[in-house]
Amino acid sequence: MFQYFKIKGESMLPSLQSGDIVVTSDFIKINKNDIVVLKDDTYGTVVKRVSSIKKNYFRVRSDNLKTDSPVCSKLHPNENLVGKVISIL
Repeated sequence: MFQYFKIKGESMLPSLQSGDIVVTSDFIKINKNDIVVLKDDTYGTVVKRVSSIKKNYFRVRSDNLKTDSPVCSKLHPNENLVGKVISIL
């Protein structure tokens, strides 16, 4: 399935800017360094870059080194993955 998301915030600068629209697909396997959309129990829908992948979990990071996000400090179960970003509009 394909979904569209509007970027809010500066955590993914310079790759993504606030206001950008990204298209995701949940048909594509994720790899390290892919940009993904995930659901987080505390922060809702989040866009980040995959920093590592374990068997049933993955970890993410922000591209903007000037920002810090608590989402990046924990492992996320694979079922929280919404999709891999396949296009930026």
